[in-house]
Amino acid sequence: MEKILEEAKQNYKGMEKEYVYYFVVDDTVKKTVFAKPDVLEIEDGKVVDNADCVCKISSELFKKIWYENYKPGMKEIFSGELKTNSPDLLQKFLKACK
Repeated sequence: MEKILEEAKQNYKGMEKEYVYYFVVDDTVKKTVFAKPDVLEIEDGKVVDNADCVCKISSELFKKIWYENYKPGMKEIFSGELKTNSPDLLQKFLKACK
């Protein structure tokens, strides 16, 4: 996860406005990501009460999405490998960081 987020910071193309993402990977890694118009800032843990996009995901699926451009579907949602309150914002994040 650390390596992926470092790559995301380096590749970040920006967004039209600021969004806050909260990632929980394997129920052990927790990161708050501030996607600002010109910079991506990452902090350990949950540092906001309400993120625009909350994503709970397995590390295996996260790596597959990041490195293999895998598009998750209903299988991952129903199995619990991926949970999010905003699939659209999650897609925006991936587009801005890859």
